[in-house]
Amino acid sequence: VKKTIYFISVSTAYPIRSLHTAPAAHQNLGYPFQNSKTLDQLKQIHSLAIQKGLALDVSAYSKIISFSCAKDAGDMDYARRVFETILEPNVFLWNTMIKGYSQTCYPEYAIVLYKKMLEKNVKPDNYTFPFLLKGFNRDFPLECGKGTHAHICKFGFDSNEFVQQSLIHVYCLSGQIDMARLVFDTSKKSEAVTWNTMISGYNRMGQFEESRKLFKEMEKRALPTSVTLVLVLSACSELKDLDAAKHVHQCIQDGRIESNL
Repeated sequence: VKKTIYFISVSTAYPIRSLHTAPAAHQNLGYPFQNSKTLDQLKQIHSLAIQKGLALDVSAYSKIISFSCAKDAGDMDYARRVFETILEPNVFLWNTMIKGYSQTCYPEYAIVLYKKMLEKNVKPDNYTFPFLLKGFNRDFPLECGKGTHAHICKFGFDSNEFVQQSLIHVYCLSGQIDMARLVFDTSKKSEAVTWNTMISGYNRMGQFEESRKLFKEMEKRALPTSVTLVLVLSACSELKDLDAAKHVHQCIQDGRIESNL
């Protein structure tokens, strides 16, 4: 069944004044907004500002949207209602909304929002694509991932290591291990997470020998982490390779592992 993608409509139960609507009075509410610690506090101050017809600056709206897009204690409906009152959101606000939807059970909204951002002639930055790709899962059509990859190249972020890591992860999830390796081979490989993502992908595909080979290559170029060793030990277990497992153990004893601190 084809999943329908649509925008969440603005609820009339929560009327929110536009950022560009002339207020009845001008007052700087930046201080209480910036010092609010919870979303409930922000909503209360926001509600008061609406009742009093007070003007809010972009930093106040940024604070509301950032809190509303929090993974565990956020409110994406509220974030969307506030976001839609801003006539010209900057790329930070678009990214925050995209990240928020990518963390929810409706990551397809992040794609819709990204397309809307382009329609508004707002160019993505180096945070946009990692946030967007974060919501991709194995249920997403492969063409969606490839289309995003094309946009990454178009906007010149194909050499950004965080973007590369996200692409490798997405291709591994979709079973396109060769595409994942192609991105990996052209990446900077300066961070262990890039190696870990590729090794994890090989493990997921049952290509444990490739995981072991990649770990040997990694030892020459990057310091493994505890995540690396767990992944490699899993591959060694599947391969019944006791010698390789002993080597991993020796890495731990010798302290040849990146600290998690």
